Amino acid sequence: MSGGIRFTRHNSHRLAGVGTLYSRLNVGAAVLYRRRDKDAARMYCSAAREVEEELMTLLKHQQLDASELEPTAIPSQRVWRVLRPLCELTEKSLTSLPAVPEEECIAGILQSTDGRKVRFTEAGPDGLDHELPYAMMEAAGLSVGDPALLMSEYTGATIITRLQPGLLAEEPEQEQNADLATAAPERDLRFHQPLDESLRAALFAKFRSE
Repeated sequence: MSGGIRFTRHNSHRLAGVGTLYSRLNVGAAVLYRRRDKDAARMYCSAAREVEEELMTLLKHQQLDASELEPTAIPSQRVWRVLRPLCELTEKSLTSLPAVPEEECIAGILQSTDGRKVRFTEAGPDGLDHELPYAMMEAAGLSVGDPALLMSEYTGATIITRLQPGLLAEEPEQEQNADLATAAPERDLRFHQPLDESLRAALFAKFRSE
């Protein structure tokens, strides 16, 4: 596994522990290592270190702390300027790496817990509920209300299931509005424009005659 990027957590301006951000390429490294493909696992670890080094550069350029990239944090516009190139770099790295055995990945939200089990609800209107051990949520550094990914890997003898942080990929509202405005066809925008004076006069004349 790569070294990751350590950061300090704060809660109401007080210290609240230490966290570490890791490249998701480490997940591929772990899967390959369990499959006894150590050479490929080392390749993934090396690529993960390069991605994390680039992430440090991006954070410094945007004057951000690594804690602002946690899945539980609300992404700001500056955070999106880091996440986008980070995703592109990760995808580019994957094209030069050997394929990882497929895993089942289900996106959802951790809805509730009774202290022993946690309820994971799949995303979408027809999403199913899954009861998972509370320790699984703790191991992933998550809490109730967090988006998460439920990963299942078949090793040939057993199924390994784990949780990892998810991310609601929503762009800032200003950018969404800008995209909608540029994507709208011209014929739709005409309905929001004032009526031509000659057309307005003709319509009112027709109403009066009726």
